[in-house]
Amino acid sequence: MKPNPRRFEQISQQTTRWAAIGCVGWGLFATTAGCASWRGQKKIVPDSVATCRQLSVDAVAAAERGDNEQALSLLEHAVAASPRDIDARRQYSEMLWKKGEREEAAIQMQAAVGLDSQHAPTVVRCGEMLLGLGFADRALVKAEEAVALDPTLAGAWELRGRVYRHRGEFDQALADMHQALRYAPNNGNVLQITAELQYQTGHPQRCLTTLHHLFEAAPPGEEPREALWLAGMAYGTVGRPDEAVTNLYAASQKGNPPPELLYQLALAQSNAGRAGEATTTVRQALAINGEHQESKALLAQLEGAGVPGVDVPIRR
Repeated sequence: MKPNPRRFEQISQQTTRWAAIGCVGWGLFATTAGCASWRGQKKIVPDSVATCRQLSVDAVAAAERGDNEQALSLLEHAVAASPRDIDARRQYSEMLWKKGEREEAAIQMQAAVGLDSQHAPTVVRCGEMLLGLGFADRALVKAEEAVALDPTLAGAWELRGRVYRHRGEFDQALADMHQALRYAPNNGNVLQITAELQYQTGHPQRCLTTLHHLFEAAPPGEEPREALWLAGMAYGTVGRPDEAVTNLYAASQKGNPPPELLYQLALAQSNAGRAGEATTTVRQALAINGEHQESKALLAQLEGAGVPGVDVPIRR
């Protein structure tokens, strides 16, 4: 479903209303607690807050059991019980996002920001959700707010870099990713995005340097497919076809490879002088998607070259 911009215009009004209700509630509690203290019966927290916290604990347990519907219901009741509980609202937002109700999730996270506008990680998460919904300008505002709140928060710089990348401003995006790496040098997501930007801006050697750092930070055997794929393409760009084949082959072994990856592997194998292997690989790509045009063109090229083992069509 396409996000509704007008729905988000209601966020600040809702947040203000929730805050007002919460303040009244807390004011009443303070008065009640004060009176109760004279009777020696002072409460530590109001019943609504205790209920909210217990519901949140139960929701976590339900989520750990895999019962996301129950977890979502419990968190909805937790937020209703204590509208000013920022942790419950954040958990509710994340569960909505996981379920696919992303617009409502972003609204709930915006409400959490309204409850504590100085908590930079919440501001960042709100911006991430807005960006995920396609509201790049609003996400940029949140990124700027988060950077101002905590200039050492890697996530704030990453969010701003992702927004700039979304807008096609690759140089600014890369600068922000470098800032993120200052504060989180081993963050796999930031390293991956940085490497992709370096490749996109015509710096394949720098891309490879960044990817090597990513590989060193990842547990052995757990290098991400996307990183291996990108490394293969970068090696091909700098004229090192054997390394390109090695990385692309490793990427193809992680789950079911898409035809585009197999095509890239076949192309690297062809460039490395391994035409027979290239033919086998490109046929695998076409077995997955017989209409993959680049694979069809490469197979025709290999057939035209008279590669051993390739059935060359009879031309009259």
